[in-house]
Amino acid sequence: MADQRLHEQLQQASKKLHDAQESARIGQGSDMKLLEQAEQELMEAQQQLESVQDESGTDATENAQFQQAYEQLHDTRQQVQEAQQNNSDVL
Repeated sequence: MADQRLHEQLQQASKKLHDAQESARIGQGSDMKLLEQAEQELMEAQQQLESVQDESGTDATENAQFQQAYEQLHDTRQQVQEAQQNNSDVL
């Protein structure tokens, strides 16, 4: 049962990350509002991952899906920051 809950929570976090990636991709080069939305989605995904980690401990941190989600979180956050910087340079 705990494994099922962990899986469901990781699925939700992955969806938030996917949404953030999509917002960042679309907002890149033109739309600061979409980049702000991506930042918000990233914060929500991070909070969800931290909650999963608090609840499941090493079961979460040793989970490949959890590790992948954290990598995506970091990569997407970097992408959003670069896009914001590029948009600022253009304006």
